[in-house]
Amino acid sequence: MQLRGLCVAALTLVLAGGLCKKLQAAGLNFRVGVGYDFLSQQYFLDSASLEGPDSLLTDWALKTNYLDDIKGQLALTYNPYNDRRLELQSSYEQTPEFMRMRFVGDLRSKLGKTKLDFNSELEWRDRYRDSSDFGDSYLSGYFKTKLSTPISSSTTAKFQIQTDGVNFRSPSDFSYNYYRLGGKAALTKSYENFSFADVRLFVMTRQVPDSLELNYLNFGVEGSLFGFYEGVELDLFTRLERKDYNQPSDKDDHHRFELSTRNKISLGQSWFSRQELDFELALYSSADPVNYDYGRAGLTLLYGYENNGLSIAVGPDFEYLDEQKNDLTETEDYFESGAKVDLDYMKMDGLFCSLESITGFRNLKYENELQSDFSFERLNIIADVKVLSELSLSVLFSAEWEWHQQREENSQVYLLSSSLSYAF
Repeated sequence: MQLRGLCVAALTLVLAGGLCKKLQAAGLNFRVGVGYDFLSQQYFLDSASLEGPDSLLTDWALKTNYLDDIKGQLALTYNPYNDRRLELQSSYEQTPEFMRMRFVGDLRSKLGKTKLDFNSELEWRDRYRDSSDFGDSYLSGYFKTKLSTPISSSTTAKFQIQTDGVNFRSPSDFSYNYYRLGGKAALTKSYENFSFADVRLFVMTRQVPDSLELNYLNFGVEGSLFGFYEGVELDLFTRLERKDYNQPSDKDDHHRFELSTRNKISLGQSWFSRQELDFELALYSSADPVNYDYGRAGLTLLYGYENNGLSIAVGPDFEYLDEQKNDLTETEDYFESGAKVDLDYMKMDGLFCSLESITGFRNLKYENELQSDFSFERLNIIADVKVLSELSLSVLFSAEWEWHQQREENSQVYLLSSSLSYAF
């Protein structure tokens, strides 16, 4: 009933387009639509544990999507000034089981040559039907303020303070309330042809009132470089961090280094080559009873063609994981090789599509009852199409297939998120 009522409200708003044109002139824009989200998972065995800045929170965030649900959507954007110094957004989504409201605010101001940016977001999500599962109902938010002031004609200093947190209706061992507070200090240097480089110092603390052992202090340095030279485009990011948890025996404490670089070389006549390199190294305390050091490296070499909004590139793709051997279990070391295809197409009149496909084989160093070699196909598609002047379709599709020697070990994962919306 709720979803039917929402669709009736959306139709009413569409029919009232004449009135809303006046509101649009005052800086108000509306968007109504329907969407469909679907996630299917069949015997998915994760063959490489992913470590990150907040693995549990990342895992929770990935589980907050609506599953196999049709949703109705309403959104409002308010831009009272032509220079977009103030922008307010609110949205409402409803499925047969969930309600979700989101409020976003952006404010940009100047004090002489100093720029101030304020960004905030508040999200409320609630399951109003059937039993509540992990992370179903919560209130979350964040606030960020950034100050940028020029030091010279090509150098800018930036300072940022941010905080975020989440409050669950029913906290548990896997969905705990927390808040984080941190800041950054950065220097940015600009060069010719829109190239620039920056370096940032950061610090972040997380506080978990219900479990002091989950508190941590995270600090480090990161840097990036965007270089546009004659025939060459370089994008580089690196990060070195230290994370200290409030747990005995230095459990989960680690140093982590990350490097990601993309380099594109023009070969003339619309042809190009692109090299992608990713490297990650995590070093845990020797007293840690659970975690072990690991290193991961990935390399992709692509050769492609681009013209009139179309870009297609193909080439080999490799990945290698090396974990420190321990006496309790066999490691998950592997070497992965395959072929990658990247396809992008964009038209200025309202069409964008991006496809990434990797087909390959993962060879594990140690095979056992829990892990074995497999062939795979990974597919990611993002598309945004303007169907009519104000009607647009957005689609996100991700899938992964694994084929093992033992058919009962095969796995399939599908994720689909789509939205058909009308703006006025």
